[in-house]
Amino acid sequence: MRNASAVAAVALLVVLAGCGGLGGEISGPLGAPSPSIESVDAPESLGHDERATVEATVRWEGLADDGDDAAGGGSANANATLDPVRVTVRVGDATLLAENRSVPANGSMTVTAAVDAAALDPGEHEIRVTVGEATATRAVVVEEARPATFAVSDVEVPESVAYGEDLTVTATVANEGDLAGDQTVRIRYGTGASANRTVALDGGAEGAVSVTFADVRLDGGDYPVVVTTANRTRERAVSVIHPSPYGKTTLDLYVDDEAVDRNVSGVVASATGFWERTDERYLGYPVEYERVDDADDADVVLRFERVERCGVEETNETRYFGCADLLVDEPRTPMTATVDPRISDAEMNATIIHELGHVQGLEHGEGPAGLMAATSTLATHQPVKVHLRADDGAVTGPVEDEVAATLDYFAARDDVTGSDRFAWEFVDSARDAHIQITYDERGDVCFADGGGSCTVDGEYYGQEDVRLEALDEEVVAWHVGASLAPVLLAEVPPELTGDAERGEREAWPE
Repeated sequence: MRNASAVAAVALLVVLAGCGGLGGEISGPLGAPSPSIESVDAPESLGHDERATVEATVRWEGLADDGDDAAGGGSANANATLDPVRVTVRVGDATLLAENRSVPANGSMTVTAAVDAAALDPGEHEIRVTVGEATATRAVVVEEARPATFAVSDVEVPESVAYGEDLTVTATVANEGDLAGDQTVRIRYGTGASANRTVALDGGAEGAVSVTFADVRLDGGDYPVVVTTANRTRERAVSVIHPSPYGKTTLDLYVDDEAVDRNVSGVVASATGFWERTDERYLGYPVEYERVDDADDADVVLRFERVERCGVEETNETRYFGCADLLVDEPRTPMTATVDPRISDAEMNATIIHELGHVQGLEHGEGPAGLMAATSTLATHQPVKVHLRADDGAVTGPVEDEVAATLDYFAARDDVTGSDRFAWEFVDSARDAHIQITYDERGDVCFADGGGSCTVDGEYYGQEDVRLEALDEEVVAWHVGASLAPVLLAEVPPELTGDAERGEREAWPE
């Protein structure tokens, strides 16, 4: 039984009966002592379901109180002439005790009765104790049952969770009310992920609810875990450990493309999209890029300008397509990648991928093979994009077939330098190409007369143009193969050297 606080101050009401005390009318022979209720002990208030004991002390003055009188021959059993006394204890209209009791020889009686608040309506009640003609009252307040009220008493979460792992949250919920009820418990972590669980508890009981959030994908840092009921909220912090050196997934990218004479937004999106698709494979952590309008807000700045040198490297023969900061340990603010604006879109796409690889921590020679190589070659690209054109008019079908046969020859080989497998496709413009092949029926670039093939600069910086001048269609394939073999193969086959006879050239590739 719990101690209940008093709702209202109550006073012990004692009905005085007879002269000078708490007694009632005389119930025995004329002149016999009458009972006096000296005290009634009971709690001032009870909870709605509490039980308590009412205890009253009753005394008959003059019965066996004087030991000398008994010793001197006085009557020690003076109460023997008293009739049994009627004893009742009532609470409101309810009777707790009703019985006849003999008057004790010593003239002192204790009356007890149990009161059960569950049998009473909430509010103030009168406890009435009657012994014979003597009556005493006491007020008791029965508290109204408190409705179910749910509070979060504890939240168990780990101190940290790794990016991509599951997070389990366990909350202890207590019903602080008196009545049974159910409650929806909302558990939320971070800025949005949440789950609801329903708990049903008796009054005063507690229970646990648990939620597991699968595959936590938040930037590194501390996040609140919030457990909420209708009546109480409790919060804990969980640290998310992100695998990226940047400590987050989304990198803000500023692009300075003023030096480019064309719109390269699609090229940039294609390059960043490559890393977003292959991040886990090559980086081991997730990455996404989001364009921003201010370099001061950027994690990475992609700048287009001519690249004459990169780091300490500088040679007259080297053409640099790009240069970038290499991420070591922690990133700078911001990291910078520079790409030459003069290269074709196809080469630009590969260069941006390469330089973003550096700002993400990849060095030369690391995967993806080819794209992170120190030197860009045709084999770097998957696929190699080829622009086939005629110097005057459209390319004829036989010429296109010959060029395609050459490219298929290299695609069928498994020893192309720097590539697992050579692949190719035709594109419609030099802007979209890694290499050009120009068929000129007359020709005056490679040779003043006689015809043949040579390699010259293409329309874009670093792009090559394989010129085919005044050639019979039957030997186009051979000339293209002879031009590409030194680039794609570690060792040029004898049949693709200048020693090959006319018949061998016409038959190649068999």
